[in-house]
Amino acid sequence: MTTSTDRSVPRHPIRVVAARTGLAPTLLRAWERRYGVVEPGRSEGGQRLYSDDDVERLLLLKRATDAGRAIRNVAELSVEELRQLVREDRSALGPAEMGDPRVDAALAEAWRAVEAMDAEALEQELRRAVVTLGSAAFTDRLVSPLLRTIGQRWVDGEVRPAHEHVATEVIKRVLHWMVEPARADEDGPGVVVGTLTGEMHELGALLAGATAALEGWRVTFLGHDLPPEEFALAAETVAANVVGISTINPLSVDGIPGQVSRLLDELPPGAQVVLGGPAAGAVRDVVLDARLHSVESLAAFRGVLQKMRDA
Repeated sequence: MTTSTDRSVPRHPIRVVAARTGLAPTLLRAWERRYGVVEPGRSEGGQRLYSDDDVERLLLLKRATDAGRAIRNVAELSVEELRQLVREDRSALGPAEMGDPRVDAALAEAWRAVEAMDAEALEQELRRAVVTLGSAAFTDRLVSPLLRTIGQRWVDGEVRPAHEHVATEVIKRVLHWMVEPARADEDGPGVVVGTLTGEMHELGALLAGATAALEGWRVTFLGHDLPPEEFALAAETVAANVVGISTINPLSVDGIPGQVSRLLDELPPGAQVVLGGPAAGAVRDVVLDARLHSVESLAAFRGVLQKMRDA
């Protein structure tokens, strides 16, 4: 005999689960279909019902993926294994980076707006988050995870290019609005940011530019899909100390390591290159040059900029 307090009893409809975990219903169904993350019960009318155990498991999976882990790599872990993994991630990232209810709520609302292609709702939510979270937390803990989620779900076929385009345009507007009041010192350090030939996704570069602008750097944003010679020319023209290159999946794009090497050859004396993105470290391992740095997060990018400024 079971009671209403039994954690294994299916009793929560999918909308309740979505609200408690921050997972959009469509993503939740996709995870069930593709990875079998939970097996919900059914009401007499055929509605999905989830138990408390299901909700806990889904929340742990959400936190693991928010930390940058692919769902396919964690879907089969037990609840206890997931708890341990989340504890390890929280320890590595610091308590402020995970589990903040404000961030979880903002991510859930932002994703719902992306899923509905509701540009107005997305912009309102993102502007509100800038005010409530602050600029650093907004870029690091909201926009970066949101972009990872959109990218991963696009790869998995769970969102269409139209979803990505709506989100991209809104995020661009909000970032420009956020950094517009920042005024860099005309004699301060300069940074040129963008993406190399073959890389069409520029939001990572735009995030890096916004981060640098808020740190007081003069930012020249070149956009996407440019050869290394253009970055070198821009760095010389605007007297930039740093060239920031965003790489989403550089090893799958022909010639990215070679382009980085050419960029280093063309740079004016004293200038350095910072690679950011999921595989930046892999390119850094191929191109061995003391002027080349790789970062895995915007926080790490801030740290590199600070060291360069203090040098």
